[in-house]
Amino acid sequence: MSVARVLFLCTHNSARSQMAEGLRRLAADRFEVASAGTEARGVNPLAVRAMAEIGVDLRGHTCTGASTIPPPPPAATSSGS
Repeated sequence: MSVARVLFLCTHNSARSQMAEGLRRLAADRFEVASAGTEARGVNPLAVRAMAEIGVDLRGHTCTGASTIPPPPPAATSSGS
C-alpha cells in the first residue's frame, strides 16, 4: 500500500501546521506528513504544551520553509492567513 503525502502549510509554521502534522503522524502507516511555512519561524511553545496535554510530542519539531519541500508536491492544506 502506498502512503499519501500531506503538507500542512501556514504562514509561520509555528503552531497550527505543527499541531496538524503531529496529529496526522498518529496515522504514519497511511500518510507521509510534513508542515511548512511561507515565513518559517520557531515552533510556538504553547503549541508544544497543548499537544503534550493530549499525548503528542512536538519537542523535536522544527520550522520548515515551504521552498524546502521536495517534489513531487504533496496534497496541501492551508491553515491560517
